[in-house]
Formats: sequence, structure tokens, C-alpha cells
Amino acid sequence: MRTGKTAVFALAVLLFGCRTAPVPPEVLEADLQEQDLRRAGASLFAGREHAAYAESLKSARRTLERESLKLGWLRDYGRVRAEFAAVVASGNALRSAVEARVARESSGLAAAAESVRRRLRTLDELTLSLVERGPGRQRLARAALILGEVETLAARSEFEAAARRLQAASSLAEEAERAVISHISRYLDPDQVRAWQRAAEETIAESKRLKSTAIIVSKLERRLSVYRNGLLHRTYEVGLGFNGLANKRVAGDNATPEGRYKIVRKHPASLYHKALLIDYPNDEDRRWFAREQARGAIPRGASIGGDVEIHGGGRDSLTRGCVSLDDAMMDELYALVAVGTPVTIIGTMEHENFVIRAIQDK
Repeated sequence: MRTGKTAVFALAVLLFGCRTAPVPPEVLEADLQEQDLRRAGASLFAGREHAAYAESLKSARRTLERESLKLGWLRDYGRVRAEFAAVVASGNALRSAVEARVARESSGLAAAAESVRRRLRTLDELTLSLVERGPGRQRLARAALILGEVETLAARSEFEAAARRLQAASSLAEEAERAVISHISRYLDPDQVRAWQRAAEETIAESKRLKSTAIIVSKLERRLSVYRNGLLHRTYEVGLGFNGLANKRVAGDNATPEGRYKIVRKHPASLYHKALLIDYPNDEDRRWFAREQARGAIPRGASIGGDVEIHGGGRDSLTRGCVSLDDAMMDELYALVAVGTPVTIIGTMEHENFVIRAIQDK
């Protein structure tokens, strides 16, 4: 009986094709490839090509389904294998195209992000050097955070979102640059720079004519120069306060005054090491202050201020309008000058100063 049943089953398999045929390897390869292309974002980066690939894969699967419904001895998987092989070949080409597109997008985005990053570094250095602690610094901080988001999105191949965030960072960099320019607009004015140059040249000429010592402080360059007999004798790096680049207007504005002054007192042991007191406000400062108050530009209750010094305590002492040096340098300067020594404080002597060069270096 068992032998008879076995023979019947074998005959049924032969007649009706009940055996499960092995799946062609091209079919399995295509299934895996489809998943891989989906993960790679083929529909996003090569939409048209991916749509054509998906349609050819669908057609190959219909062919497989039709063949699978045939009786065993009538099935011909040669055509199935050929169609799936063609699908796999087109999928490989599609994957290469996607990888090339991703590489281009990634490279272009990385280059654009690095350009913005360099701009932010330049502006960061400028705002620190110029002691700009307002809108410029705030926008730079926000832009730096957004650049971090750009990197995260790019790593996930979300290039459109990354490009939008990068544009936001670039816009913040432009706003920061405008804030820096506004902060130091006087230093970019050729007429103002020429006026500062004249003041310095007159001081040097007077030193030569009188065979005397004179001091010139250039605020933008953070430089104090000592001249003897009209010749440069010594230079020192100096520090200013939070608002040191501005021209002093009123008491408490933390600005460093500009003009031609002289040393009126030497303090061998001040609050900040040794100190040289200058005669701010002088007569010209008082006349200017009175004119500004008369036209309402300065409140009536405001004071002109005073007690401006060149002192020690370090270049980073963040003074309230004075000029500061490291203590060792202050010792040298203190020994070089006497009461009555002219002190000319200007913004800058350079038309093409480092600020202009940094801003122009896009």
C-alpha cells in the first residue's frame, strides 16, 4: 500500500508540478538590492532612474509569478533569470549614480560649510580683538550652533535640510559682519583716518623739532609707540576697555579718549601698578562737550569724566577707558617719560588696517 501511495504522489507531482522550485539567485539578489537602494535614498537622489528601476523590477516579478503558476515541466526560468539579471545590472548602475550624486552633494556642502566656518573664525577673531560683545558676538554664537546641525544633517544625507540650515548660518555671519562694521565705522572712514594720521605726524614732527620724547597710542592696533627726537624708539602692546575703540563722550562710557594730551602726573604705586595720568579732559574736550550738550546730543546731567591713565596691571585688565600694559613693560615706559611728555591718542594710522583686510578677505 505504501508503495502504491508513493507512486501516486510522485505521479501527481509530475503531472501538476507541486514541487517547490528553487528561487533563482538573481531574484534574491534583486530583493536585497531593492532594500539597499531604498536605504541609500535612490528615490530622493535619482528619482527618475529609480522609478524606471522599480518598474522593471515589478515587470520581472510579474514574469516570475506567471512562470510559477505553470505546471512544473512547463516552467521556464531562463526568461525570469534574464529579466532579473537585467534589473540587477540597472540597479548597480543606479547605485553608482546615487553614490556619485551623494558624493557631489556632500563635497559641495562641505566646501560651502567650510567657507562659512572660515568666515565665522575671522569674525570671531575680529570681535574679540575689537572687544565687540553685542549683536556681532551673539550672531556668531548662533551661527556656530547651526553649523553643528548642518554636519549632523549631512551625515544623514539630508542635504536639502542641511543646505537650508547652512544658508541660515551664512545669513547670521553676514549680520555679524554688518555689526562689526557698524562697531568700527569710523576706522573705515578715509577722512577720519587721514585726520588721525595728521595728528600723529604733527606729534612726531614736534618731537624731532624739540628733540624730545613723545607717545602715540594707536587704539585699533593696540600699540603704544615712544618717539625720541622724531625717531621710533620703542613700541609696546597695550589693552583697552570694553568700549575702548570708541571716542570718549561721557563719564562711565568705558571709551578711551582721542586727541593730543600730555602726562601731568606719575604714580609710582597706583591701583594698577605704576601709572601715568594724562590731562583728559583738556580745553578742546571741554569745548566739544559743551557744544554737544547745547545741541542736546549729550544729556544735561552727564559728566565729561576724567582720571584717564596709562597704567600697568596687564593688557587684559579691561580698563574703563584707560590704556594698560603688562607690568614689566610699564616699568620700562615709566622710566622713559617725564611729566609734560606729549601723548597723542588716535584710532589708527593705517588706511588698509587689519579690519579692512579681514572683511575684504571673503
